[in-house]
Amino acid sequence: MVAGDNRIAPGPRVRPAARPRPLMWVGAAFVITALVLIPTLGVDRFTVTLLTEAFIFGIWAMSLDLLLGYTGLVSFGHAAAFGLGTYVAGYFAREVTADFAATLIVTICAVAVTACVVNIVLVRASGIAFAILSLVVSQVFFQIAVAWREVTDGMDGLIGVPAPTLFGYEVVDTQEFYWLTLAILVIMFLLLRWLVNTPFGRTLHAIRSSETRAAGIGIDIRRHKWYVNVISWTVAGVAGTLLVFMKAGTTPLVLHWLESGTVLIVAIFGGVGTLIGPVIGAVAFTFLRDELTTHFETWQLLFGLTFVFAVVFLPSGLIGLVSWTAKRLWPRNS
Repeated sequence: MVAGDNRIAPGPRVRPAARPRPLMWVGAAFVITALVLIPTLGVDRFTVTLLTEAFIFGIWAMSLDLLLGYTGLVSFGHAAAFGLGTYVAGYFAREVTADFAATLIVTICAVAVTACVVNIVLVRASGIAFAILSLVVSQVFFQIAVAWREVTDGMDGLIGVPAPTLFGYEVVDTQEFYWLTLAILVIMFLLLRWLVNTPFGRTLHAIRSSETRAAGIGIDIRRHKWYVNVISWTVAGVAGTLLVFMKAGTTPLVLHWLESGTVLIVAIFGGVGTLIGPVIGAVAFTFLRDELTTHFETWQLLFGLTFVFAVVFLPSGLIGLVSWTAKRLWPRNS
């Protein structure tokens, strides 16, 4: 990496998205329909639960992709936003109301306000300095969660979070929560896709290519980095809200730097700078981890080798493989 140049690898070159072809819309509609129907096709509850967890990780990974893939900011502490979301949502749901809409609004506001303050410091750094500062912030949040027992219950974790209610209906069934999570995932994807294709999103592309050149053409680097960090934290908070309802609680471990490393791997594994890539990476990671932990004691080693293989032979991530396959099956002139 050249000094003053925040280009990162691996990942495909980010460029303004072309107008989607009709075939792409048909394919997207087919995939969403298939995902909606999965719980009704005799799929066991455990698999549905794994998919739900993967979708939550997918939302979290998309929020990181805003920083990593579109702005060129490598964060080693993105667990701070995710973990904060779980604690705010869990505490509010347990102590005030489990209404999903109310909990989500409160969590979004709390995470956004916190992000506004924290990122005043973070956006003053770039490159490795930003990565280390984000790691420090995450560990500060982790220590607060451990020490503030009156609110967080320390290392015992925040437990007893009730099932969410939606329009007065209690969402207790695994399938129902799956559909709720899928709906939130689709909404978040569409909103973020719209965002990265706005003039603001194209400004992020310029910052990713080179902060020095972007500043040279008059872009306020710090202000745009502050905006994107706040948005990224807020989306991660949405994912945290879903997780705390799924698990009926949370622990300080969701704030640990290891979790930040996990979501970073998921995003790169799927393909950064694409939004859909991190979602694919989250699904692949969740099921691969389940298979490896079930059959192998040294699953971390095997997954590490798999990740290295993916980075070396699939530099664009799994989305690159999907794109290559699609181009072979449906040529561009189709």
